Amino acid sequence: MLVRMNEKEFSNVLSILKSLVYEYNTRIKEHGIYLKPFHVVYKKQKRYIYIGKYWYKLEKINGKLKWIYLGRAKPLMLLPDPPYIPDTTIVKEESGYVFDDSILNQLKGHIALQPFR
Repeated sequence: MLVRMNEKEFSNVLSILKSLVYEYNTRIKEHGIYLKPFHVVYKKQKRYIYIGKYWYKLEKINGKLKWIYLGRAKPLMLLPDPPYIPDTTIVKEESGYVFDDSILNQLKGHIALQPFR
């Protein structure tokens, strides 16, 4: 079921989702591979947001850090499993955010949130 939230309500959800990925990346940083916490695609005046969906590695090329895309599958099997974040797209519209309620259901298991509509 799709859920609609305004900017203020969704900022709490987004920060929790990103913190799950940041904590995971801290645990695996010795491998030089990271789960991208936040990816935005702009298309037809909408923003499509993906959380913890893509894997990257960091390389230093000509003195600059470059993010090298590795795909959607976990690149090294020896890495612990990433936090479960439902594979859903978050859409930013003029009036707020629209996303599947599976995200909220998953977050209730991780962190005590204020009650949602």
